[in-house]
Amino acid sequence: MSLWSVQGERHRLRKQAGAALCALLTAAIFGCGRTGPEGIWEPTKNDTDGIRAAVEANKGYFRTGLAELAMTLCDTALPGTTRTLLYGDLRGNRFKGRFRLDSLQHKIDTNSYDLEYTFIAGLDTLSQETTCTVTTAETIPGKLRMHAWEKTDSLRESLFFPSPGETTRLPFYSDTFTPCNIVIEKDIAGASINGGVLKKVNGTWQLWKVAGGGRFYAPTPQDAPATETLRLVSGRQATANRTDTVALRPDTLHYGIHGLFSVDSADNQLLTFSRGDWVKASNLTPRSADAFDYLYFNGQRYELKDTVRFDSAKVSPGIYRLSFEHIPAPVLWEVPGKYSATVWGIPIRVQ
Repeated sequence: MSLWSVQGERHRLRKQAGAALCALLTAAIFGCGRTGPEGIWEPTKNDTDGIRAAVEANKGYFRTGLAELAMTLCDTALPGTTRTLLYGDLRGNRFKGRFRLDSLQHKIDTNSYDLEYTFIAGLDTLSQETTCTVTTAETIPGKLRMHAWEKTDSLRESLFFPSPGETTRLPFYSDTFTPCNIVIEKDIAGASINGGVLKKVNGTWQLWKVAGGGRFYAPTPQDAPATETLRLVSGRQATANRTDTVALRPDTLHYGIHGLFSVDSADNQLLTFSRGDWVKASNLTPRSADAFDYLYFNGQRYELKDTVRFDSAKVSPGIYRLSFEHIPAPVLWEVPGKYSATVWGIPIRVQ
């Protein structure tokens, strides 16, 4: 069974994300690892040890991840760095410093490799198979590093008197950009939730199904930008011949992030592409005019409009992660403020 083919840095995982997020994932998302009727089957210590060993052996399936190898180039004419949006925003509020970037990198902390997870084991009453639902949670700490080539200059401090005896000082910035050569960093601190189902085969616990995608939310699931669907158009050479819709919730028509899909190639449940195929993403909903969208595959970042090619010279057959990031534009043009984003890590098979 192949693991994720993930390039670049691995995540540092912190235990405080575990309990609440695993409970959320178990209750709201995964119902396929069922707890069996009382008295029929009880997990033993050997089962517990076997489940833990199976999870540890397949950690790569439960990562969400942003895998970048270096500071990679951004288009200096991205939406939001153009006069249409950024200059309009600047004229509307001169009390925030802005910049224009030409490269960025997600610098992930790799001091720890632990994965926080919980599991519920039981008997599948439909098939009489012994299964186990695994839920995972991780925090992803690090830095978003952005190289700025232009910025607005602080001109002076402005004084405000909101109430008697109270004084507020705010910097006031120019409405034009000047050349610069600086790196701006913002903390990455979010939570990733994921999961899957193990099955006991001939006395051994094996990975059976994975979630349709890991979800990373920063700063919290409630405050991260909303994402509901993503359309993937794919084909060979220059001819599109297939469209897949990836939806947050599972339904009968779409490949759902909250669904569960077999990792066995014979079951043909994962989104599957052939080496030499290409894929482009579009129709992200809800789509905000002041947000950016990126794709990540095999250690490289792409803009949403770009074509991702499964180059046979670079991609071996196996299960990979196609990730996309939905990030509010102010994160990439305002000097203050925190990193905020939603990331889906979608498992795909390349054959």
